[in-house]
Amino acid sequence: MVASCPEHPLTLPITMRQVDTKPTVGLIVLTTDMTCEDDFSTLAVQHRCGFHQYVNRISFCNPMTEANLLGMLNNLGQVAENIVPGHELDAIVFCCTSGSAIIGDQAIEEAIQNTKTCNVVLTTARASVATLRRKGFAKISLLTPYSAPVSRRLAEYFQASDIQITALHYMDIADDRDVGRLSPEYILAAAQAAADHSADCLFISCTAMRVVEIREKIEARINQPVVSSNYATFLETMYQLDLLHTVDESGD
Repeated sequence: MVASCPEHPLTLPITMRQVDTKPTVGLIVLTTDMTCEDDFSTLAVQHRCGFHQYVNRISFCNPMTEANLLGMLNNLGQVAENIVPGHELDAIVFCCTSGSAIIGDQAIEEAIQNTKTCNVVLTTARASVATLRRKGFAKISLLTPYSAPVSRRLAEYFQASDIQITALHYMDIADDRDVGRLSPEYILAAAQAAADHSADCLFISCTAMRVVEIREKIEARINQPVVSSNYATFLETMYQLDLLHTVDESGD
């Protein structure tokens, strides 16, 4: 109970701050993903990109199977609608590589646009293809944390987008949370095992895997460019918002 004291309702006229011109980005992140938000914030600082980031979580139940990934479509519209309700965003990004490949870009875009007004809808799978194309990487070796069936679905997505897969390596991890707990040493060793120098680059999939913080170390270890899910998603989001204009600005 509050002790007795004088109470005074403020009569000052309320003023609102002027509209901020920075772009607004809504991220839809899996409830089991412990990495994506950190990577976006890290990359925003590295690339000096100014934007407002808002996040909502979409329920995901392990294991990482095709059925469970596809099931996220049912809640996608509501999750998008609840990112700063009533406010239009410049971009909404569905942050799941395998999920977007299995659900499909068009289905995701329709689910989001049906409930939330925004100028740009991106998925990690679509952003990954766009980033690879911008960098001129037509052939990739693919490293994933998923099972064989899920990994093959992602490989098929890339191939349907005219990205050639020279080699596919997968970790066969069932729990998305375990992907976020992988040690840097293991990721480095896995990347070295998966590297194929007939490819233009190594693509490391999964927004939950902590690749951004060691991407340059991996490149030095395998002597080859490395693109990860979060790195590609961030770059394409910034291109779409006109915050990056050239490949050089991406830091490569």
